[in-house]
Amino acid sequence: MSGIALILAGHGSHISANTAGVVWACVDRLRQMGVADEINACFWKEPPAFSQVLDTVEADEVVIVPLFTARGYFTQQVLPSEMELYGPLTRRGERRIHLTPTIGEHKILDSIVDERLREAVLQFDLPAEETAIAVIGHGTRRNRQSRDTARDQAERLRQAGYAGEVVAVYLDDEPDIPSVYQSTCSPNIIALPYFLADGSHVGIDVPRALGISGKGEAESVNGRRVYYCDPVGVDASLSETVLALARDIGLPFEPKSVESPWAGFPAAGRGALRQALEIGRTLRFGQVLVNSERVWHRDNTKESRSFATPAELRSHARENPFRPLSTTADMPGNWLVDLDQPEDAHAVIETVYPGLLADWAALEEGRLAPEPLEEVSKRQAGMFKGIHKLSSAVIKKAIDKVCGKCVRQPTWRHDLTAADKGLPCRSACNLWLSTARYLGEAQ
Repeated sequence: MSGIALILAGHGSHISANTAGVVWACVDRLRQMGVADEINACFWKEPPAFSQVLDTVEADEVVIVPLFTARGYFTQQVLPSEMELYGPLTRRGERRIHLTPTIGEHKILDSIVDERLREAVLQFDLPAEETAIAVIGHGTRRNRQSRDTARDQAERLRQAGYAGEVVAVYLDDEPDIPSVYQSTCSPNIIALPYFLADGSHVGIDVPRALGISGKGEAESVNGRRVYYCDPVGVDASLSETVLALARDIGLPFEPKSVESPWAGFPAAGRGALRQALEIGRTLRFGQVLVNSERVWHRDNTKESRSFATPAELRSHARENPFRPLSTTADMPGNWLVDLDQPEDAHAVIETVYPGLLADWAALEEGRLAPEPLEEVSKRQAGMFKGIHKLSSAVIKKAIDKVCGKCVRQPTWRHDLTAADKGLPCRSACNLWLSTARYLGEAQ
């Protein structure tokens, strides 16, 4: 192994493409900047999982940047537990794994907040003395530090005199979002969601708590005018914030010329795939076929669309409609990618099936190590702890419900060899864990 890998860690979602979408957009941008040998994303609720992403890269130096607005439960408990990290620097043989502070702790985000507020003030001509600002954080009762960045941001705005009143409120903590109508009295309220993505929290949960539609227009609530801003993370400068945090480690991350839109992908499995294609094979990965010249959906028709970039292909395969698990056997068809060079096939498959090729190569080479459900359960810090104790009937029902619709085989539950011609899944995914937990509670 050698080189530098950059990994962006986000939350992901089972109901919205936007939550992971802002992370993937940042990954696409950084790959085209050529700032690292390998660049990938990982998520709590989507693939690649926190627990598996380190196996997708081959670099000796790995930098993980948490795309969260606050340090707290996920960055201090879940992510370290899932990745087996022991602080800002974890050594694993010759590999050094660096964990940076969160995006929300970097001062660059202050300028994005300021821009959001300027846009609202100018667009609606809001006098400061008649305006309150509500900085809306997520918060969680499981870790009080998750409140800090929203609270600190509110204090910064208060000291700068942006408005007559500034408060911090939280989706999952106190003071809650509806309390803004009691804690302020200004006729105008600018509601600023201190979130990185325009996902379900920003589009559904926060507007519901405020009593507004969240469609971007000024709305009247309790005799007050509420102006809802875009979240702070939907901005091109997000990639600069990532780089600023990554460079603080002491590694260069300098841009270099990139000729292919399929450059900068994680490397695990690339060599095995290249060797398989060199002997003229056509391989099948779930609903995808690949040879040395092309990657395409197996159910294509004459009207198939040709894609030239990861963002276009990802949008077609994953977002319209949104598929919470990228490996379910309902991927939209009628697409293809013509390859400039055979090794680009790896990047194309990683785009539609993130994280799959590392496990596929491990199975092909006889080194796949499935993770039993009991081991997954033991490292959980929250709602999934002890999930292996569910009845065998519930576990089987969850396997039928989730794994039965997936192109991957649950090797974590059943033995699988390369001769079975299935694609391996070595650890229960978050969607399976969520489904199993729900089924267990419903008993």
